[in-house]
Amino acid sequence: MERTGYSKEDILHARNRHPYWKRKKMEGSAERTRQRLTAHDYSGGGSIDWTPERVTTFLELNGKDRAGRYEHRDWEIAEIFGSSIPSIQYMRRKYRRAVEMLGARASKTKLVEYLTLAESVLIRGPKAVENLKAERAKAARAQAPARSPSKTPAKKTAGKTPASRSAPRAGAATTKQAAGRKKPRR
Repeated sequence: MERTGYSKEDILHARNRHPYWKRKKMEGSAERTRQRLTAHDYSGGGSIDWTPERVTTFLELNGKDRAGRYEHRDWEIAEIFGSSIPSIQYMRRKYRRAVEMLGARASKTKLVEYLTLAESVLIRGPKAVENLKAERAKAARAQAPARSPSKTPAKKTAGKTPASRSAPRAGAATTKQAAGRKKPRR
């Protein structure tokens, strides 16, 4: 290295690009990946429901350091959530897509809202997200139970006020009149 002037990074860069070294590096990679996935499968065969609370926790654990590397590896987060590595990679893909759509300064609540959607919706873009939200709101209004008769507002009749607000009956004395004061004219 002293004689040629190349650094360790230069050699690694060349090895990652050269077809021979690429082949050598990839030998047995499928087997290693399979072993890694089975060794770090904390799901127990079940699927995880990504609730807004879990998504918020995921966002806290998904940070990157100054070098751009994740602070927590995918298997560490999988262990925390009791899920598998592919489910964490799925959430990280959705996170990148949501940040791409919303921008780096997106609010945490907006990110949580987007991360609770399916990846296929995020891939289709912002219009698909807005259409889905509109469809869900429409479905929620349609499924809302009809008001029960006790909760329906009282029907208003023209010119009449409810009994509690009406003027005292003729001949009935008010407390002010009973005290000897004059009643103001209406």
